[in-house]
Amino acid sequence: MLCKRLDWQQFLGPVIAGLAAWVLYGATAAPWLTWANHGADGGDLIAAAMTWGVPHPSGYPTYCLLGRLFALLPFGGVGVDAIARRFTLFSATTAAISVALVCAMAQDLLRSRDDAAAHPAIVTIAAVLVAMIWASATTLWSQAIITEVYAPWTAMVVLCLWLAIRMERRPTTSLPKNLAILGLLLGLGTGLHLTIVLMIPGLAVLLWPRWRARPRALLSGLAGLALGLCVYAYLPLVGLLRPASQVSPVYWGNPRTWSGFWWTVSGVPYRGYLLGLPLRHLPQRLAAWLGLWRQQYTLPGVLLALVGLTDLWEQDRRWAVGQMLIVAAYSLLAITYDTVDSYVYLLPAYLVAALWLAAGSCALARYLRSWLSRRWATALVLVVLLALALWGIASRYAQQDLSADQEARLWVEETLATLPQDALLITGADAHTFTMDYVQWVEGRRLDLCVIDGELLSYSWYAEQLARRCPTLGADWEDIRDASAVSLSSLVSAQWGRRPLYLASPRPELAQDWQVEPHSALWVIVGPRVSSRD
Repeated sequence: MLCKRLDWQQFLGPVIAGLAAWVLYGATAAPWLTWANHGADGGDLIAAAMTWGVPHPSGYPTYCLLGRLFALLPFGGVGVDAIARRFTLFSATTAAISVALVCAMAQDLLRSRDDAAAHPAIVTIAAVLVAMIWASATTLWSQAIITEVYAPWTAMVVLCLWLAIRMERRPTTSLPKNLAILGLLLGLGTGLHLTIVLMIPGLAVLLWPRWRARPRALLSGLAGLALGLCVYAYLPLVGLLRPASQVSPVYWGNPRTWSGFWWTVSGVPYRGYLLGLPLRHLPQRLAAWLGLWRQQYTLPGVLLALVGLTDLWEQDRRWAVGQMLIVAAYSLLAITYDTVDSYVYLLPAYLVAALWLAAGSCALARYLRSWLSRRWATALVLVVLLALALWGIASRYAQQDLSADQEARLWVEETLATLPQDALLITGADAHTFTMDYVQWVEGRRLDLCVIDGELLSYSWYAEQLARRCPTLGADWEDIRDASAVSLSSLVSAQWGRRPLYLASPRPELAQDWQVEPHSALWVIVGPRVSSRD
């Protein structure tokens, strides 16, 4: 059985590694919302989860459900402002789980090698060190200390790979049941990030001997996948179960309708980024891709991982191909996805490299034994792994530490102090929009303000949402919506003279007709611009 009882030594290493990583991430996690590490989406995710809403595409239903559940736990202090801290600790906890599972996989890999150290304690120590090298990788660490979907997504990726490896290594396990579990995890994982499906070709190669012998067992996997995908029923249900006037103030795409559901789930606003990198930028991206590997594991760590891949290729070519497919799929996505934060999609590739690093330590020990005794060869390999882990933590700690980060909070406090009663604030950057969403709809502060994202006004679902958010917009707003002429200029014209109008950042489309002046952290619209002809 897959879940049969294991001796305590097999649990000790993963528990130690997971706890150590959790302490590391907890000590360096952001205390509130943060804009560091491309974490501007945090306010949107939390506001949607805590109001039974839907964040930006693809809606992330699994994240919303798990994050809201985690926010009920007594972590992160007290008060409404503690919710942001708890969601950050949700990232830290799931990243630590991924570290524990990497330790478990490294432990199994080291024990399966004839050249591994015979003493179980040595294997456990080596596996813990490999896991801590993974824990201190720059990208994983950066996502473990902010509110984002990538740490939970990575934990699900690691869990799927761990399950597949255990299925392959234990042919006596029930294949239909475990394929159903794997399919269920993949389906639920799409609710963390759709790109988890890129694992499927690599997993299929890893499990090829198992499912080839029993092809009907694939039906169990497909059934599990279909069941996991049912998590997307969350998107329409949280809208349909409430009166229209009480739907969450954060409800992207209006997925109560089929067209809105598909718009949200398929990520229509972001399709242009997929394989969208201009060819002229490809050499620069490839160079950055190479540099990121060294940044994660240092040059000696990368070389040790390549040694492990070479050794794996010689001993089990199918395993090497399956793991290389995972690395290739996520590398292609990261290189060709035309955004500045596409590097986070390399997390599954770095995960596989951590296992190659464990295999490389075995190959290095075998080579050293031709010169040294088994004891000294093992000790030297442990020293190398320890040095890589300590260097990763010590050299990156100051750079990764967000425990004193207050940029978002300071902007909020200055903004709220600047805005008069019933003001209208027009935002454009996600950092401003999503942070204000959290402040208003989770912390319940300054509900008198009407915050409008100027980039979303062209969407009919957003105009409908604004009518719920800001009932004080008045009848003119309804006329604008009905005429399908929603624009920033029409909005400002309708609201001018009724309430103070502010901008979170300058808007070029307003500069021709409206006079704007800087005011504290914002810009204030002081009146229509009078032309010389007038």
